[in-house]
Amino acid sequence: MIDYIRAYKKYSSSYYVSEGIRTTAGVMIPVLAASYFGELATGVSLALGAMCVGLTDNTGPIHHRVNGMVATILLIFLISLLTGWCIPYPWLLAVFIGVMGFCCSMIGVYGMRANAVGGAGLLIMVLSIDEKYDPAQILRNALLISGGGIFYLTLSLLLYRLRPYKLIQQALGDSLISMGVYLRRRSRFYEIDVNYDQTYQQLLEQQVLVHNKQNLVREMLFKTRDIVRESTHMSRILMMIFLDSVDLFERIMTSQQDYRKLHAMADDSGLLPQFEDMIVSLANEAETIGLALQEGSVSVPMAGIADQLYALDQAFGQKRAAAMDDSNIETYITLRHILDSIKDIYRRIETLHRYTSFDARLSANYSSPDDYTKFVSPSEFNLKLLANNFSTQSNIFRHSIRVCLSLLAGFFLSKILPVGHGYWVLLTIIVILKPAYSLTKQRNIHRLGGTLAGAVAGAVILWLVRDEKALVGIMVAGMIIAYSMIRQKYLVAVIAMTIYILIAFHFLKPGNFNEVLRDRLIDTFVGSLIAFIATTAIPPRWEHEQIQEMLRDTIRANAHYFRSISRLFLGEALTSLEYKLNRKETFVQLANLSDAFQRMLNEPRRQQKKIQTIHQMVVSNHMLASHIATLSSYRGFAKEYASENFRPIVDASFDHLQGAAAFLDSGNPDDHEYSKDENFQIREELKTLQQVRLQELAAGSLETVTRKRHSELTTITDQFEYINKISIELEKRSKRLLRD
Repeated sequence: MIDYIRAYKKYSSSYYVSEGIRTTAGVMIPVLAASYFGELATGVSLALGAMCVGLTDNTGPIHHRVNGMVATILLIFLISLLTGWCIPYPWLLAVFIGVMGFCCSMIGVYGMRANAVGGAGLLIMVLSIDEKYDPAQILRNALLISGGGIFYLTLSLLLYRLRPYKLIQQALGDSLISMGVYLRRRSRFYEIDVNYDQTYQQLLEQQVLVHNKQNLVREMLFKTRDIVRESTHMSRILMMIFLDSVDLFERIMTSQQDYRKLHAMADDSGLLPQFEDMIVSLANEAETIGLALQEGSVSVPMAGIADQLYALDQAFGQKRAAAMDDSNIETYITLRHILDSIKDIYRRIETLHRYTSFDARLSANYSSPDDYTKFVSPSEFNLKLLANNFSTQSNIFRHSIRVCLSLLAGFFLSKILPVGHGYWVLLTIIVILKPAYSLTKQRNIHRLGGTLAGAVAGAVILWLVRDEKALVGIMVAGMIIAYSMIRQKYLVAVIAMTIYILIAFHFLKPGNFNEVLRDRLIDTFVGSLIAFIATTAIPPRWEHEQIQEMLRDTIRANAHYFRSISRLFLGEALTSLEYKLNRKETFVQLANLSDAFQRMLNEPRRQQKKIQTIHQMVVSNHMLASHIATLSSYRGFAKEYASENFRPIVDASFDHLQGAAAFLDSGNPDDHEYSKDENFQIREELKTLQQVRLQELAAGSLETVTRKRHSELTTITDQFEYINKISIELEKRSKRLLRD
């Protein structure tokens, strides 16, 4: 029961629900106000404009949101005007639909918000094609639609001014909640009967979500002038929470181990299940902090978590004292450092708990970084990017052609089919067709299933509920659910959308329920069929055609990340800015690679070429980044252990990674030779220390200077060894990928 309550709170306090309520208010207020004065038709036109603008008002920097909404208002005014003029001339309307289908899809090259603006233009065009007005009415309708958009823009800005930090808090909370889920999934590696492949797969999927959510918060914080100027203690603490949460996520990634080897060594100790329980508790704490940020409340640590950590520390100490000898010393070194990581994560989570109080004293000594602009991507609109995508090699170009031809086919079929509301065919096409095959396939299934389920639910509701006020309440609830779920759970959104549309038609045209239901089902099926045929006839670029470039870029990002960290262990300088930029670039490339691989898994089997090798390389890149992050967590005492003895293994690992990237870049597996491995000098130093340590243990000495140096140097060297091993595997697999 507690899990269900927490899940409900996560959803109800999220920015998705805020978006849903905002959009619903923007749509319903004009309708209800106009209806009160007996001008329902006017209210519907205003609501259409508000809905189109609301669908582009995605969470992000406020000036991006405003720019997107203003562009949408201008676009829907122009398109509704041109559509009205073209309606009396079917062939001209067909040409207009095709041209707009292509143009509104092509602007998607400028990102998700631009894509939403183009989608709003297509939406108003589709919803207008069944209406016939005289010239004066066409202009009036276009003005009403844009007026509805202006009303929504005003409402959105008013809500922002009243609570300028609310959306950022919710996005930041959502990011921490997803981080808690990631930590919980990582805890499964400590289960006795762990399914390694399934757990790695789930971990990769969640890592993509965490990175995407962190990028959203980064954009909102670093591109909002009031935040980066440190205008209030609230903005400073939000920045502190974000920066600390990024460091926390890196620290979570540092818990990467060779888990098969760990289980082989430590299952008998009985400590791994206790580690798992503690990590799950920390995951719950991260989710609690995220939930508090979303709700605007103060979070407090769970009662007993400090005692749980203390008990784990005592259990480890007792087990080590009773069982450690020269045969298992490596096991207890590994377990000690896992425990140290858990303690560090706990301390970081404690700090985040304190931040949720937003006490002004916490940010007294904080100063905003001067280099924040380097952590966000520029969002300039240049024509060169658009021109470069006018090629069959461009996925967005293929998608635009697909939308253009599908809308034309849908338009002609809607004129042939003996049903009304033919715009449902076109509406189905524009919401289903996406640049990626996997998303189009998923949308197609969800659209059909959701429409059918929503139609049944809507019919039952209209049969059982006779009270008009109750029906209005259900309709409003359906709108909120639909608009809040449309980017999270599309199936649920379609079910809710179908229900509220059926109820709306019940009010607009009483007695025509069966006709509306029949038309919606038939038109949805026809639109889905057209979208499926179009995706098959004009396929997107399959992921196997472009994932090689992503693998190359990810390996190079990992190589630079590793090179920068390793400089500290060679006694060289490393600036905080350089380190953080390399870390960000690595995480972004990993997210892009994982996302592409997930799309590849949903493509037809015949297009999943070299899937096994690619999967191994994706996992290897994630493991490599985790081990580099682990190495970076030891930078605090890197100066103490800095030595030229690390240089051979650093150079060899970097050469292996460069070789792997070079194979993928040239496309020829015979262009390069493997870097040769060698007996690294650091291994010899460790062997000497181990001999001394064994002599101390034989003499009964547990806590000595040698123990500390041997333990810490072993931990550092282990990470270099893991990195070297993975870099060799990546070089070999890159060559195999090209030869397969």
